[in-house]
Amino acid sequence: MKVFIPIALVVALHAGIASAAAPADDSQIAFFEKTIRPIFINRCYECHSVESGKSKGGLLLDSRDALLKGGDNGPALVAGNPDKSRIIESVRYHNQDMQMPPKGALPSAEVKALEAWVKMGAPDPREAVVAAKHAAPRVIDIAAGSKHWAFRPIANPKVPALKTENPIDAFIIEKLTEKGLTLAAPADKRTLIRRATFDLTGLPPTPEEVDAFLADNAPNAFAKVVDRLLRSPHYGEKWGRHWLDVARYSDSNGLDENIALGTAWRYRDYVVKSINADKPFDQFLTEQLAGDLLESKDIPTRHERVTATAFLNLGAKVLAEPDKDKLAMDVIDEQIDVMGRAFMGLTLGCVRCHDHKFDPIPQTDYYALAAIFKSTQSFSVDRIGALSTAYEAPMGSLDDFAAVKSSERILKDQRAAVAKMENEANTALRKEVSQRAADYLMAACELPVAPTLSQVKPVADKHGLRAHVLLNCRVYLAANESNPFFKPWQDALKKTGNTENLRPYYTAIFNAAAQIKFSPKDKADDSLLHQARAELDKTAGFLALPPEPIVLYPKEIAEKVRSLKDTMMSTESNLPDLPTTLAVSEAPKVFKELPVHIRGNHLALGKPVQRGFIQVAQAALKTQPQFPANQSGRLELARWLASAEHPLTSRVMANRIWSWHFHQGIVSTTDNFGLLGQKPSHPELLDWLARWFTHNGWSLKDMHRLIMNSRTYQQSSAVPPQAALSDPENHLLNHFPVRRLEAEEVRDALLHVAGSIDTTIGGKTIPRRNREFVFNHTSKDFTTYGSSRRALYLPVIRNNLYDLFQQFDYPDPSTSTGLRNSTVVSPQALLLMNSDLASDAARAFAQRLAKLSPENVQRLRAAYRLAFAREATDDDLHRAQNFLITTNAALNSSQQDSAKREQQAWTQLCQALMMSNEFIYLR
Repeated sequence: MKVFIPIALVVALHAGIASAAAPADDSQIAFFEKTIRPIFINRCYECHSVESGKSKGGLLLDSRDALLKGGDNGPALVAGNPDKSRIIESVRYHNQDMQMPPKGALPSAEVKALEAWVKMGAPDPREAVVAAKHAAPRVIDIAAGSKHWAFRPIANPKVPALKTENPIDAFIIEKLTEKGLTLAAPADKRTLIRRATFDLTGLPPTPEEVDAFLADNAPNAFAKVVDRLLRSPHYGEKWGRHWLDVARYSDSNGLDENIALGTAWRYRDYVVKSINADKPFDQFLTEQLAGDLLESKDIPTRHERVTATAFLNLGAKVLAEPDKDKLAMDVIDEQIDVMGRAFMGLTLGCVRCHDHKFDPIPQTDYYALAAIFKSTQSFSVDRIGALSTAYEAPMGSLDDFAAVKSSERILKDQRAAVAKMENEANTALRKEVSQRAADYLMAACELPVAPTLSQVKPVADKHGLRAHVLLNCRVYLAANESNPFFKPWQDALKKTGNTENLRPYYTAIFNAAAQIKFSPKDKADDSLLHQARAELDKTAGFLALPPEPIVLYPKEIAEKVRSLKDTMMSTESNLPDLPTTLAVSEAPKVFKELPVHIRGNHLALGKPVQRGFIQVAQAALKTQPQFPANQSGRLELARWLASAEHPLTSRVMANRIWSWHFHQGIVSTTDNFGLLGQKPSHPELLDWLARWFTHNGWSLKDMHRLIMNSRTYQQSSAVPPQAALSDPENHLLNHFPVRRLEAEEVRDALLHVAGSIDTTIGGKTIPRRNREFVFNHTSKDFTTYGSSRRALYLPVIRNNLYDLFQQFDYPDPSTSTGLRNSTVVSPQALLLMNSDLASDAARAFAQRLAKLSPENVQRLRAAYRLAFAREATDDDLHRAQNFLITTNAALNSSQQDSAKREQQAWTQLCQALMMSNEFIYLR
């Protein structure tokens, strides 16, 4: 029996000396290279690096060791603790004696990035810089670099000569045999159909589907199940979600200006539709990089291909960046990064500032690609104030646009009508209370310093005054005791507690002040009359109206305002977005070359570089790129990547498909095929799959059939005894890996078993207008997630993900993610136990069972078939019946109604089944 022992690792940091840090994973190193290293280079190296010859304050920042050592003030870094790290203290600019950079604070996004980096343990691959300033720089050797396994031409390996029907099994068994291992026994049919159904659709199988498979004894029974699942529209939803992880899909921009990407859903639906249609992957790739440049036979095809280019424009953007040239280069950097990761498994973002530190990719390669994307339009000419906005392509007819504009004009007129009526009513109220200003002042002395409305009302009624205004009057006077105009009132109140003798004084002053006519040309006047007039005119002064002055309006006016507002809100809630889609287009100017930006700085330009591709990948191809003079070169880039000869594209995608089936890749670093990435566990199998993929029309569905009809896929999850020593991590696939359901699968399974899931496909689901701010003026996000649609259609809000998504390892929607992590932490169980989602699903599940049969045993058997795709054992039935009896008895004191008590007991049982490992895990 395999025993898992949780181990607590305590890392002691004393006097700034760090113990050996845990090794950083590839995503953390990539975060450092793409985000943190450029900050150090651009902001810090000028004064704190060996290269510059400066170490101000005795501090160097060009290696991890230097950071930990620190300078004159001690260590600059305490890994894992931003609040104790001097480098974070200095960039936050809170300590006036320690502010870096000294010439001005870093942008908030860079400060947050540094904080996040330190919090994750400050992963940093930089080694101490040799003090020899004039040492020869590293020279990238493309020819030598092309010998790395991932950059070599795809081989055509022979299938091992073993007695297997499926070539995959031959490759897997050959490796297992070398270790004295074999495949595990075949999985039972119930396990297999549950595995396949979740794998291809993200949903559990129905009892009817399970029964049909059990009854089919044909040799190709499972192949027929696979074909059926591939025909399901839910297949595109599940496998489309895999690609959306890679494409960093989101319904909001994120960062500081988190506006809704209200047309991104069209790209999501494009992906689902393309996957369902088994669109060849080379075409799928080409459309996402250059769909707008392809010739289309009709308007719908044109719209579909333009929508595909949203892939390039989904990234988070600092929309408020005042330097628009810098913003453009930041977006280009993000586009190059996601393109490199998604299609080539390369980390290219760090090459913006310098040659790749590990892979044979010079900085010139980056700017050869950047010239292509610089010739691409990613921003709209429209702005929201000072905010830039992403480019959107029209998707409708002129009539569609006219209809939206007409609705917007109607809404504008309605808002104006509401504002006009409110202004008129407020003006009348202000005139009324101003005429009785002295009365409010005298009545205020009868109230305590901080009265409630209920304390104010009797006094207001006695004097015929407005209670809300009188309340504001007393609060204002208490908060402005030093106001010289009200000094006589304050003095009288303190001395006698009565200000009635001041009534003639203030009445005369207010009456005279009301006659004064101000002109914008008049200079400020401190005379008593002008002070009185200023106090009367203050909208937030001693005669301030309540925040919702409608409570003071005459009844007929209030009803009319409410009616106008209801009409306006109805118009606003039903106002459609303009028929556009997030996309890219050709820029007005084509850049045939682009200068290298020294250290990534767009203001420090170096040698120009012609448009081109990654040289080390180009070395394996026979043809050289040719760019048209009047186009960006995106189409040529797409066709280069989509070539069957490309050493990376088919390998990367074949590995992705494999990893999404087995939850581990042949190359475990699915997004990094470079020198820092892991070597393939089965290199011959990877090349065979890559070549098979392209030779079979780049078909995902054919790849599914090939993989799922193998013995490797169909084996059980039982761990052979000898495998624990020879292959403890299961890299050789000596058994099928057990995996926890992903976030969307957990939620969808709950709703599916409860019988309450809405399987409608596609359409806009984010409850925001396009480009509307996600967070309101109080910085709260009121996005709700109570929909019964599949989780694919829930809003994905950057900076504020749905809590269930966060707990169950949903990927960062700002970053391309090839394979999700799978953690097991206690908050996951707590969330499911206490969430409305789980309790509502359990209640619906119990109600569903009650309708199936009046007999407890029959209900229990149905519950196990629905929840686990298997029959309940005698032990299961015995334990469940005991649970119902004891729970019913426990509820007896709090619930007297026996029918309701029984329903609550069944609900608790259903929730227990849904929270079980058997429900949450897939074997």
